[in-house]
Amino acid sequence: MQREELGLETAGKAIAVVGLAAILPDAHDAATFWENVKAGRDSIGEVPPERWDPRDYYDPDPSAPDKTYSKIGAFVRGFRFESTRFRIPPAVGAAMDVTQQWMLCCARDALADAGHPGAGKIDPERTAVVLGNALGGELHELTTFRVLLPEVWRELESLPELGALAESARRSLLECLAARVCAKLPPITEDAMPGELGNVIAGRVANALDLRGPNFTTDAACASSLAALDAAVGLLLQGRVDTVVTGGVDRTMAPTTFVKFSKIGALSADGSRPFDATANGFVMGEGAVALVLRRLADA
Repeated sequence: MQREELGLETAGKAIAVVGLAAILPDAHDAATFWENVKAGRDSIGEVPPERWDPRDYYDPDPSAPDKTYSKIGAFVRGFRFESTRFRIPPAVGAAMDVTQQWMLCCARDALADAGHPGAGKIDPERTAVVLGNALGGELHELTTFRVLLPEVWRELESLPELGALAESARRSLLECLAARVCAKLPPITEDAMPGELGNVIAGRVANALDLRGPNFTTDAACASSLAALDAAVGLLLQGRVDTVVTGGVDRTMAPTTFVKFSKIGALSADGSRPFDATANGFVMGEGAVALVLRRLADA
């Protein structure tokens, strides 16, 4: 398929897709994902052990309080982010949510697919970044939990069983527990807030890749990426920019999301069968996709 065939017609004006990239389940690039599609590969499976333990959150009974009746999804595994490739200090990179890390890599690879830098066609001054995302990511849940830990400690201290212990033993127990819990949670630094906000994703991409046109993140729930694409096409048709990096990213596969979707009966416990009579809910997935768009006349 020629690049010219990958056009989007809007109000009689053609928009060309001149670059693309992806990080998706079982595919860390767009070419592998396309091969998986052609091969009919199913990337849905049980939650990986490094993400969360079903023993803590799963119950097959949909009415079980605070539990998910589904433990399947399409997860991205094996991804490694090298912050130095973007001239980002390691401490800053470590404080970035994976949504930001994925999108940075996708945007860079999509621009490379479009021939930038080096082709002389993409002017950073007239390149926008418009990306879809809902809920931000999972990092904010961990930092929020860390902030709220004093409430847990206060409840523990009020237990009669702990009150029966000697003061030194009680204090030692609480300090050891606090140390073990906090060791598993990311520290809260000056990089924590910008690292976890969904509305920073587009700005992070624009800053790291030196793209100086408008940048913003759209949130329209499950239509966030479509909203981003619509806004991107609008910017091009209005002549405000010549190039747009657009697409979307989502990584909200924490147990909290599973449990909350389970409480409204939205999830399937056994598979994805859209538009089928046996469909019984949807299966969550995660990943990032970036497209580089230009007016066809300029592509």
